Amino acid sequence: MIDMERMKVLIVDDSEGMRKSIRSMMMVLKYGGAFHFGEDGKEGWKVLKQEPIDLAIVDWNMPNMNGVELLELIRDDRKLRDMPVIMVTAEANKEMVAEAAESDIDAYILKPLTIQSLGDKIVQVIDKVNNPSPMVMHLKKARSLEEAGDIDAAITEAKRAVFADNTSSRPIRELGYYYYKKGHINEAKKWFIHATDINKLDVFAFHYLGQIYLERNQIEKAAKCYHQAMNISPRHLDRALDFGKILVKKGMHDGARKVFNKALSLTDDPLSLHETLAEFCLEHEMYSYAVDLMKYILRQVSSRSDLLLKIGRAYEKMGDYKQALQYFLETSKTDDSVDVKLHIAEIYLLMKQKLRAETVIKAVLDVDPYHSDARTLLRKCL
Repeated sequence: MIDMERMKVLIVDDSEGMRKSIRSMMMVLKYGGAFHFGEDGKEGWKVLKQEPIDLAIVDWNMPNMNGVELLELIRDDRKLRDMPVIMVTAEANKEMVAEAAESDIDAYILKPLTIQSLGDKIVQVIDKVNNPSPMVMHLKKARSLEEAGDIDAAITEAKRAVFADNTSSRPIRELGYYYYKKGHINEAKKWFIHATDINKLDVFAFHYLGQIYLERNQIEKAAKCYHQAMNISPRHLDRALDFGKILVKKGMHDGARKVFNKALSLTDDPLSLHETLAEFCLEHEMYSYAVDLMKYILRQVSSRSDLLLKIGRAYEKMGDYKQALQYFLETSKTDDSVDVKLHIAEIYLLMKQKLRAETVIKAVLDVDPYHSDARTLLRKCL
């Protein structure tokens, strides 16, 4: 049971003024015995991992980690998942929050907050925690049974939860999940689709539908589900990247490019992701896209001369020798190594400019007369 007067409250908002305002309102209401704060989702998560919290009041729109991402971390954590969360949002986000709240948020409040609106929501949420509905009780029991390894019993409890409240997507998607774990894929698919029909923002259901379609090689349907999951929550970035890599391996490069571009638009570390994807694409002969990714990095960090050589090699693989030569010559301004010189010589040979190739090769042999690769290239000049 949560005692509203003594409960420990976490307030997460990127506005210091809003954090103080919420605390002041709660003090007037005499709700809360201790308060903790975070200026974004990441700070809020740190507090949750360090302090026992009874109620979290979280802003929807924050930098670094938004309210939805923090909520998903909470719901995925075995110790924290049942903690009540109230989301605070602007009028513009009302519809989205209302739909998302149906599955995972305990309540939401529209800005500007008032003492009455905040107090009413807190009373409503804490009462639900202290007096859980039959649907919630069945779902908690189903989760415990699943963790104990009894999937059949978990399915039975999830069905009871659906019967207790068939207007909520939460018990429906949970039933789909248990069927998925049981290996009854058609039944799982049916319930996941039902959940997404009820709640267009049920990211959990969209993700597992994507998994099912992917396993059945229904790539177009899988892509739609993964895109929807990413639109709802950027935290599904890693899953989307895995999907994009699968598309590459299947030779579906256009689809992979769209998935990767979406991921790049959502990440908070674009340079790192550009480089990771560039390396992957080079390994899987997706050279044109790899070049675009590396050029982006160079525009941000011009000192990355190591990328010039990689871009040159990619152009060489694509047969664009003029562009390859341009990047190899640019590389040679800061990298006078034999490897770069031989790349330049090879390009000259491919462009049928044997005299220029010979000049570069002889410069290598002047330093190392017995360099085998240089001697082999020189014979091609004769």
